[in-house]
Amino acid sequence: MFHLMILSTASFPKCLYREAVTFAALCSGIFYLAQNPIMDKATQILNRVRRIELKARKLATETLAGHYHSGFRGQGLDFDDFREYQTGDDPRFIDWKVTARMMSPYVRRFLEEREQALILSIDASSSMRYASDGVISSKLDYAAEIAAVLAFSAVQSGDKCGLLLFRKNNSFYLPPAKGVRQALRIVREIISAPPGEEDAPLQKVAESLLHTLKKTAMIVLVSDFLMETDRPSLGKLAFRHELIPIRVQDPRELHLPDSGRLIGRDPETGHTWLIPTSKQEIREAHDQAVASHRKAWTKDFQQLGLDFLDLDNTVPYLPPLKALFAKRASKFAH
Repeated sequence: MFHLMILSTASFPKCLYREAVTFAALCSGIFYLAQNPIMDKATQILNRVRRIELKARKLATETLAGHYHSGFRGQGLDFDDFREYQTGDDPRFIDWKVTARMMSPYVRRFLEEREQALILSIDASSSMRYASDGVISSKLDYAAEIAAVLAFSAVQSGDKCGLLLFRKNNSFYLPPAKGVRQALRIVREIISAPPGEEDAPLQKVAESLLHTLKKTAMIVLVSDFLMETDRPSLGKLAFRHELIPIRVQDPRELHLPDSGRLIGRDPETGHTWLIPTSKQEIREAHDQAVASHRKAWTKDFQQLGLDFLDLDNTVPYLPPLKALFAKRASKFAH
């Protein structure tokens, strides 16, 4: 099984990358669709939550601790204590009453107030459920692990964490709250999200978050970003909140292999069609469309000055995640 992007055969070269489709090779003229074994859904979900929890707790505690905490921009300053004036201190912070009482200049010392909700905004459309042959985790499973590590990092830092699962019609919002129970609920909601829906337009996602969140939050937006680009909506989110886009891909999505005739199925609409992948012009059109679509999103991220990540569901996500928060910590330290 492998994964490509297409709208219709009529406009194949021009519009190939707008929708996610799953292809099955026609080895003997038979279109094969794998069926999931029948099993107790609740038990399956609980087992997956437990596995993700154990891994996420360990990573959050041993590896991401500190990087996550310092990657937040604080909301303001809280008074902490007084200390004696030192050369280079801002004279605006001199407390004249204490200075008169102590007969020596004293300044007010502040601590950064950094309690800020973390909102995990996760794309739960059907295209996120794709995993190419031999890949262990679908893009959504991969996103669930990233979300779990961030949620347990929030638990350790005493921060509130919330969830927005978005898709075209049935999005789900879990208000920010603290604690392990909240982190586990977030993981459970992601991996048990019902399948079969198309991408939500980014405008709809942005409007939902802007309407719901009254205070500045850190929004981690995890998606394959197969929807149309929308810089205005990204800009509105980035203006009101701290926005970190994380783009998740499966490596098979980037290039169309030469595998003869393939039948394509759009997981979000169910439409199928025949693709002659042996034709070089078809493969080149696909690869160019993929690269162009990705480049457009990257350009928007960069022009808005966003910290963002490109992640592949076949490689560990923790090193780039650590590097991202280290970069943010360095930026806020100056």
